[in-house]
Amino acid sequence: MTPSHPYDFTDAIAHAVTESLKPERLSAVLGDQLNAGLSEQLAGAGRILLTGSGDSLFAAHAMRPALERWTGRLVEVRTAIELARYDLDLLDPGRDLVVALSNSGSSSRTRETVLLSKSQGIRTLGLTGSLDGPLAATADIVLHRPVDDVALPAHWGRVFLNMSEYLAALLALAEVGLAVGRVRNRLDEEQTNATRGAIMKAVHGLPAEAAALNSQIASVAEDWAKRSAIWCLGAGPSAGTAAYAAAKFHEQVPLAGIAQDLEEWAHLEYFLTLRIGRESAVVVHAPAGASFDRAEEIVTGIAKAGGEALVAAPAGCDGFDGAKAVALLRPMSELLSPFTYHLPVQLLTLHIARLRGVAHIPLRREDDRWLIRGGLVRETPAACPRMAR
Repeated sequence: MTPSHPYDFTDAIAHAVTESLKPERLSAVLGDQLNAGLSEQLAGAGRILLTGSGDSLFAAHAMRPALERWTGRLVEVRTAIELARYDLDLLDPGRDLVVALSNSGSSSRTRETVLLSKSQGIRTLGLTGSLDGPLAATADIVLHRPVDDVALPAHWGRVFLNMSEYLAALLALAEVGLAVGRVRNRLDEEQTNATRGAIMKAVHGLPAEAAALNSQIASVAEDWAKRSAIWCLGAGPSAGTAAYAAAKFHEQVPLAGIAQDLEEWAHLEYFLTLRIGRESAVVVHAPAGASFDRAEEIVTGIAKAGGEALVAAPAGCDGFDGAKAVALLRPMSELLSPFTYHLPVQLLTLHIARLRGVAHIPLRREDDRWLIRGGLVRETPAACPRMAR
């Protein structure tokens, strides 16, 4: 399958799913690793700390609620610098497991977290897309989640590879959660297979969802292309989706994308929307679940403050009367919504970039990735002064 005209991104998304992500192959590769004794090692952890930067961190936030429910373990998410520089001396070497995520395996701060954790006697799992990167060489346990760098047009192909890598991180975390849940008898085989099947259905359904949404999102982009800032709101699993969505505005336009907790918008950014409503806009991620009713109220609040909202919501819902547009997505469990609810913003950023005349999506880095992969990496606690207790 080859991508069609860049104004319709459906074929490119299908290409990314089938040729880059290859979800069934990825699930099988992860399953082979987890079934080779790895899931038993992970099941012994009393607490799981997920860490990373950028999209890897957002995937961790998005999957945390599911992991806690499937494994029955406390799962916490920390930024790489927060965990490495401030919290490691508070961890329990006999109880805690640090799971460090990095698509490239080269993120400096994530590698540092692994090195410092090991120096404290804390077990580490490196979840990475590269077996050749430094993360795979240093972590106690490595879980490899391969994604193919397939050929796509240079001016926007990287967008879809990034999407594949994000989906791969979500899928890898899901496989970890399901495997540990089985070992700990929190899930039976039927539940595990049903959940995995729902994930595969969601991922394979992305091209059809994109085809259904493309014209609607293109219309929103026409109106929002000159906005100065776009808030992205979510709660629970959608907190990670909102953070990932906001990052796409930075990387692919660039435009100020600002992630915020669904509830905190009402306490804080409401006042900005009240003053600059037509200069900004809001994306609300609202899968059916624990915060759906609050999302409806927030959208009403956005409209009353003079703002406009694009809502990602399940097909069949009849709320959100004050919204600019409602992108209807296939109904699914809120825990699995991160696999789909990123899609409206994926499309929106591409259309806004097109309207703004962006020649390369995402923009090329000017620092040769030094800020991400270079710089100081501390290897021992002695080189990292601790906060006084």
